[in-house]
Amino acid sequence: MKQTIDYLAEILYASAFLVCWAGTAGLLWVTVGVATATSQDVWRFFMEFLRSTWGIVLLDVMALLLFLIGVYFLAQFLQARRRWKRIQHDSPRGPVEISLFAIRSYIERILAYEFGLQRYRVALENTSNGLYVFIRAELPVGRNVLNTAERIQQTVEESVEDRVGVKVHRVQVIAAGIASERGEERPLFRSEGEIE
Repeated sequence: MKQTIDYLAEILYASAFLVCWAGTAGLLWVTVGVATATSQDVWRFFMEFLRSTWGIVLLDVMALLLFLIGVYFLAQFLQARRRWKRIQHDSPRGPVEISLFAIRSYIERILAYEFGLQRYRVALENTSNGLYVFIRAELPVGRNVLNTAERIQQTVEESVEDRVGVKVHRVQVIAAGIASERGEERPLFRSEGEIE
């Protein structure tokens, strides 16, 4: 179910990006058309406003906003695509592929259940030296932050290498805050934008 939702989100991001940039191109085309249109045009009254300085500025501002929104959705689309990248291992019986999304989900389970973290974000990058793991989290109050961060690094590296079979090059942990320990339920997966 989650994979279907992720694929749907990816399609919506790509569609929104294309619509925004098409709108940008359309508005810029209208701006050029307004600058060169004759006063006999069917849209004469509309064009008269657009020929004014304020009309041109309004169209340019709208085009800029659509362009920036398009850039945002393009970034979201690329981020969604990156989640589905795979690490491939060749075995005698054929290739084995492990998605970065699956590894990230596994690391999130470790953070939630072994360390009791409630707010975190995990990003992965597959490099030539191995997997680069970036963790940004709120660490629990009452524990030594440096010791906890080092334990997270060691546990994540050992677990991913032993249980998943993927070499870990580096685990970077950023303590984004200190959270009070509460006994509430923690969801396994967090959205990318949940932690500032």
